[in-house]
Order: sequence, then structure tokens, then C-alpha cells
Amino acid sequence: MTEQKRTLKPIERCPDGHFYNSSRTGEFCAVCGKKLDPPEAEEMTPEETEELTLQQEANKVCGWLVCIKGNNKGQDYVIREGKNFLGSASDMDIQVVGDKKIEKRNHAVIMYDPRQRSTMLLPPESRGMVYLNGQVLFEPTVLEPYDDLELGGSVFKYAPFCGHSFSWSETGSEDQREEEGA
Repeated sequence: MTEQKRTLKPIERCPDGHFYNSSRTGEFCAVCGKKLDPPEAEEMTPEETEELTLQQEANKVCGWLVCIKGNNKGQDYVIREGKNFLGSASDMDIQVVGDKKIEKRNHAVIMYDPRQRSTMLLPPESRGMVYLNGQVLFEPTVLEPYDDLELGGSVFKYAPFCGHSFSWSETGSEDQREEEGA
């Protein structure tokens, strides 16, 4: 019996800086959906791939924003643990393109706190206004499932994944389970 070697394509980086595995998504970035131009592909060493994989595991999905009104209607945006800066610039954690009324940087900040198991909407760090369920936001406010967030000319619906019913810390790591004798 001959042993077949399986070759995996390396992790690549799209023009906007997102990392993805092209063997799973083909020639499109899994984050922004943009087509990768082959000359811009950046191959990573096995060590860089391992480090990126560990970073991605520590950065799990905690919820989503879904655009329900505006140019990006139907588009979803992932909320991760910690602070998520929202704006139209490519270096924002949540990048909303196509709405010229959304500030480039820090139009809003959405933060998931794993200790409190809650997601908060923080006042903007820019000139842009943020409305939560029709009311202007002046102070940090806990988001409730299906709250409406209005930024620029867009309206987003908040959909939680982590919270009182589920937390990534509950699942633990394999090492933790082995130590506990599970």
C-alpha cells in the first residue's frame, strides 16, 4: 500500500489583510469575499501558520450585526471577544463599506466581555452618531438580543451567540478537560 501525501495550500492574505485558507474558500477571501489576485498572495511558513491558527482560536465568534436597512442589507458582521471597532476603513475590526455616512474609524465600538457574559455598545470615538433602538447613545449600554443599531444610513440588528446561555469558557480547552479528568 502506498502512502499518499496530502498537500494543503498555505494560509494566504487578501488585499485587505485578512487571512484565509484558499483550499477551503478557493480564490475568495473568507472574511470579505474579495477575489485574491495571485500576485498578491502571501505564503506563510509553517510556524506563521501555527501562530495564526492559535490566534484565530482565541478570537472566537461572540455575536453578529446584520444589516437590515441600507446599502449592505443582508450582510453580517462578526463580533469577537474584546473591543470591536466599527468603521469604513480597512483596518477596522468591523468594516462597513458602501455607506458614506459611516466614519472611517471608530464610528462605534462594540465590546463582548467574557467575564460579564455581555455585549456592550460604547459611544462613538468619532463625530458619527449612533442610535440604539431609536435613541441617541451617550453612555455604554448593554445590548439585548435583536436590538437595532443605526449608524450613518444603515440599520443593524444585533444577534448574540455568547451570553448567559453559552460561553466559550464553558467549553474549556482539551488540556483543561484532561487536567480535570473528563
